[in-house]
Amino acid sequence: MTVRFALPVLLTLFGLSCATAADAEGPTHNLVNLSVDASTEVDNDLLVAVLYAQREGSQPARLADEVNQAVNGAVAQAKATPGIKVQTQSYNTQPVYRNGKLTGWRVSQSIRLESRDAATLSDLVGKLQEQLAVQTLAFEVSDDARRKADETLTTEALDRFTARARLITKQLGRSSYRLVQLNVNSSGGPMPRPMMRVAAMEADMAVAAPKLEAGTQRLAVSINGTIELTDD
Repeated sequence: MTVRFALPVLLTLFGLSCATAADAEGPTHNLVNLSVDASTEVDNDLLVAVLYAQREGSQPARLADEVNQAVNGAVAQAKATPGIKVQTQSYNTQPVYRNGKLTGWRVSQSIRLESRDAATLSDLVGKLQEQLAVQTLAFEVSDDARRKADETLTTEALDRFTARARLITKQLGRSSYRLVQLNVNSSGGPMPRPMMRVAAMEADMAVAAPKLEAGTQRLAVSINGTIELTDD
């Protein structure tokens, strides 16, 4: 049996199908995009130093022994200093080529020191430079300070977002709004600010402690989102 529909019926069914598809996609009108931010200056409360021992020559075993002794001595001295956190880092043995020929070996290892007591760490770095070279010396914001600042800035930014959403809703003559989407981003990442790079010193050379100023770092939280204006 063949079923036939009149043209008006087909048009009606087509209209219902389009309406259903539109409803499934959700409303696309009365949408407003908002963006706000909050920022502050935070004290750099953590000093980080990376030092390394490096030897070059023709006998890798002897070079490794010299590097090990230098690093072990530095680690022991750092551990004996109150308020200093020490961590050994990369250990490398590399061939040295000149004019395409193997001429020797280079052995190196680095250590990372950090402390909230900049004066103590600065003094220790000066002492360790008798046997190690300084790769970087930098101030940064500690994780605890960064987390507290981020929480405060997030609260402030959310308050600003809500206030702006209410203002726009009122000014456009609508009674309320519905939050459609919200993105929260933090900036002023965890990378430390390099302050100096110090060349390798002679092993028997006394080195004065470096003069350091911690300064501040700007941290920020930005919020962008979309609201839908309603008359609920």
